[in-house]
Amino acid sequence: MRFSDSEWDRWSAGPLLIESKDTGQLLGSTGLMFESATSAAVGYVLAKDAWGHGYATETLQAVTSLAASLGVTRVFALCHPRHRASARVLDKGGFLLNASFIPAQFPNLDGTDRGEALMYLHPPDLHVEPLGDANDVQECARMMASSEPWITLQRTAEGLVPVISDPVKEVHLVRDADGIAAFIILDLRGLTNGYVQTICVRADRRGGGLGAALLGWSEIHIQQQSPNVFLCVSSFNPGAQKFYARLGYERVGVLRDYVISGYDEILMRKTRGPLRRK
Repeated sequence: MRFSDSEWDRWSAGPLLIESKDTGQLLGSTGLMFESATSAAVGYVLAKDAWGHGYATETLQAVTSLAASLGVTRVFALCHPRHRASARVLDKGGFLLNASFIPAQFPNLDGTDRGEALMYLHPPDLHVEPLGDANDVQECARMMASSEPWITLQRTAEGLVPVISDPVKEVHLVRDADGIAAFIILDLRGLTNGYVQTICVRADRRGGGLGAALLGWSEIHIQQQSPNVFLCVSSFNPGAQKFYARLGYERVGVLRDYVISGYDEILMRKTRGPLRRK
């Protein structure tokens, strides 16, 4: 009870009970487990005699709708790799497999468990459009040049124009009443054919979950052709490193002094599995 009260005190929702509409019988528990005001995990536990009656599907739909009504832009769930019944419920609920090898504990299972989970992501409700004309390019370049890590990397708006206008890359935008609110640049070629080259959010829209939502949209887009999503994060940006790790990215390499002397670029990967299945 203390944990439940603390969650409800801190966030806009927390643990919930699942009861039968007909009899009021207690069937299990569910709720939202917040990472931030805009990111939360969904989950549920049902009594064994409540299995197989559709309660899990109904519960997941209800909690996902609750999250949307509270302004949560990133809704995800963790599932044990061997729990196919839960995976089917997530599939029916519109969730998509987003990452493997997520550290997790399953205290109700035996000691053979590796302590890893599958991450499922609910597609964000986001209107995304492709890069438009030269004015869009200039606006994106100015946003990048006035933000980290490009300030530390000494990139100018003029020098960034070719990066944004490169015809072999994909650039996707989110707009609001004030112009371009966020954009992302993707490189879908070669071995790392799911590479997130750049993600940038306008200063006044940071901290509201827009960056995570746009990245989630892009991951789903990439995973239509590749199980892997790659990105680099600068060594001087530990906050970004923690952010990507929380989203399921794993550090896989270091590019020493890659852009400017004294700073490294850390290569990170999120994967749903191998390129080829046996």
